[in-house]
Amino acid sequence: MKNIILLIPLLLTARTLSSQSLNRLNLLFNNSSYLKTIKLGEQLIKSKTENPEIYYITGISYLNVNKFKEAEDKIKKAYLIDNKNIKYINSYAHIFVKNNNSAKAINLYKKTLQIDSLNFNALNSLSKLYINNNKYKDAIKTYEVLLKQDSLNSYYYRKIGYCFFKQKNVIKSIDFYKKAYMIDSTNIQNIKALSIILYKEKKYDEAIEYCDKGILTDSTYAVFYRIKGDSFYQKNHYNKAITQYKTAILLGDSTFNTAKRLGSSLCRTQKYEEALNYNLAVYKADTTNFSATFCLSRNYLGLKDYLRSIEFSENTIKLLAFERRVTSLTYDNMAAAYKGKKEYTNALKMYNEKYKVLGKRYLYDYYNIALLYDKLDYKKEAIQFYNKVIENSIDKTSPILNYSIKRITVLKEDIFFNGN
Repeated sequence: MKNIILLIPLLLTARTLSSQSLNRLNLLFNNSSYLKTIKLGEQLIKSKTENPEIYYITGISYLNVNKFKEAEDKIKKAYLIDNKNIKYINSYAHIFVKNNNSAKAINLYKKTLQIDSLNFNALNSLSKLYINNNKYKDAIKTYEVLLKQDSLNSYYYRKIGYCFFKQKNVIKSIDFYKKAYMIDSTNIQNIKALSIILYKEKKYDEAIEYCDKGILTDSTYAVFYRIKGDSFYQKNHYNKAITQYKTAILLGDSTFNTAKRLGSSLCRTQKYEEALNYNLAVYKADTTNFSATFCLSRNYLGLKDYLRSIEFSENTIKLLAFERRVTSLTYDNMAAAYKGKKEYTNALKMYNEKYKVLGKRYLYDYYNIALLYDKLDYKKEAIQFYNKVIENSIDKTSPILNYSIKRITVLKEDIFFNGN
């Protein structure tokens, strides 16, 4: 009995010390003294504490000084001690977000929602993760839950509009963007998003209408003038487009496309002298862009500088040839990938696409196509392309020539005895 009586004061002392230490730790953390918080937290952890809050506060402090590995270690420990605590679950999920492990983060946020189906942190984080992972249907469902809590939050409507757009459901997308606008018609982001989606869907008059509303809200926001200029440009109203582009540039828009379309609009309205400055700036920004060299060739033609017009026309042709070459090599890669997957029909389609780009076939094209037809057991087509290899072979000792000759012999025998 005496031992039990002595034990009670000892337990009380330990609890008091633990409570005092935690209070001190919280005080340091709340004062943003993260390094001191970490120092004290580590001291308390060395005393073999099983208090999850100490691990949690220490972990968050590590996070605030960008020491992610240490943060993960401590927050994980807090979670393992008390895996029903929403604060620990969400923080552990956040660590997985930082480490680009979306799957584990999603599972943890879902666990939070099993405990508290309206937890804002989990819902908000989940919606972003779903969008980042192209899970737009799941993102819409999550935003719908958030809307039930805050039906006047235009941001949620805007994000649902974005998700529907990514799902190619344009009607619903525009509908939700308009709902966002109706809730807050002075929000620049709402007007901008709606203007852009209308422009992308070639609803140019409506895009211009909402840009005008945006300009009434903030006349210094360059984006509205650019979208308005683009809309006029697509409608072939080049003089109106010029006015909008110039205003956008005055307000700080230095984007490549704005300068490019301004230069093009000035050329189309025969203002060649003025256009030259913009077209040269676009060319200097990217000398490998064939549309920039093309604009300059047209610009110099308008200025009757025929020598330079020819020079930039030749540059355009060279760049287009280079682009065709890169495209054709890409089709080669795709054909090889399909062949590796044993999808021979799709591989053949890639060689046909390559032919559309180049307008001709090379020796190895004929050979690879012959092999694919051979794999598909299309004997006559295989023979046709093996013959093309023979016709186009300069080196009469090449392995592909010898193989083609042998295969033609075998395939002809097969056709004779078995048919095609």
